[in-house]
Amino acid sequence: MPDRTRPVRIDDVIAVKAIEDSCFPSPWDMDVFVTLASSEGCITLSRGKQVSMQVIENNGSVAGYIIWEDCPDTSEGRVLNIAVGKNLQRRGFGRSLLQHVFDSLVERGIKTAALEVREGNLAAHRFYERMGMEELGRVPNYYDDEDAIIYSITL
Repeated sequence: MPDRTRPVRIDDVIAVKAIEDSCFPSPWDMDVFVTLASSEGCITLSRGKQVSMQVIENNGSVAGYIIWEDCPDTSEGRVLNIAVGKNLQRRGFGRSLLQHVFDSLVERGIKTAALEVREGNLAAHRFYERMGMEELGRVPNYYDDEDAIIYSITL
């Protein structure tokens, strides 16, 4: 079971980037992770909108991470990125990360959360559905080579 979820730190960035590269065909640049880690895992944008990042540890090492944004003026949250190391998947880390975000969004007065997932990532589709999310729509060519399926949940 996961040890703890906490804000990303600068010394986590190499582990986070390794997980990112192993999990996604078009990984994010390291600069994104450095920026969030340099800001103690939270950046406040205009109108109270925040972008946050947490990691989850397993025996003191980074097992996975999640990045999300919330917009209090629209009461909407959006998961931007979630990943767990390949050797640690299906052990509850993703569930803990996503539930942490749902709880955090509720604390900030957010009423709904959404995310996009590759159409072909069937394991992720099943995971989000088990978490209570429902398919809301589709974005053609969202990933250039593949459509995205939008999932949403009322918190």
